[in-house]
Amino acid sequence: MQKTSLLIAAFLLLSLAACFNDRDDYKFVPETVEGYRPVYFDTSQDIRALIYSTAPKGVQKPGKIYIYKQYLFVGEPGKGVHVFDNSDPASPLPFAFINIPYNYDIAIRDTVMFADTYAGLVTIGIGQLPKIYVLQYIKGSSLTPPLPQGLATGNNWGGRGFGSRIYFECPEPDRGMIVGWEQVKLSNPKCYQ
Repeated sequence: MQKTSLLIAAFLLLSLAACFNDRDDYKFVPETVEGYRPVYFDTSQDIRALIYSTAPKGVQKPGKIYIYKQYLFVGEPGKGVHVFDNSDPASPLPFAFINIPYNYDIAIRDTVMFADTYAGLVTIGIGQLPKIYVLQYIKGSSLTPPLPQGLATGNNWGGRGFGSRIYFECPEPDRGMIVGWEQVKLSNPKCYQ
């Protein structure tokens, strides 16, 4: 019993000592490194003005698909929704593109499209396609999206271990709301995790 208590005490003492390890990894920030820069949305802009219908565009990175009446809606992650005339499902015809910044998902009920944006939720009247109109905008949270994983540098012992960091440009709240991150080369980055 006493031997077990001594082993537990020794383990706790060693664990506590590890917490006081003097970290100086902040001294070894590289001058130039791959990292992330915040993408800002100017919150003084009315997002409703950025939602509109245009001529069809080519699908570059297809996202979620939704079928409504004779239309096929194909999401373009982060950009908006492609609309196809799907009267002949064997050969859908490009019909329009609905520009919706930071959109990743939609749902449709009756003649109303519900679309997310990083800045909130928007309802769009689609009863007279290709003409659309914004019915309502519900402002969302201003949470900063997480940094993408996988660019860790430094010691990487089978994952993001001690010494591995993801560098990023420090956020500047006065520039707007952060809606995403773009991978870039950074010079003398001040922020990392």
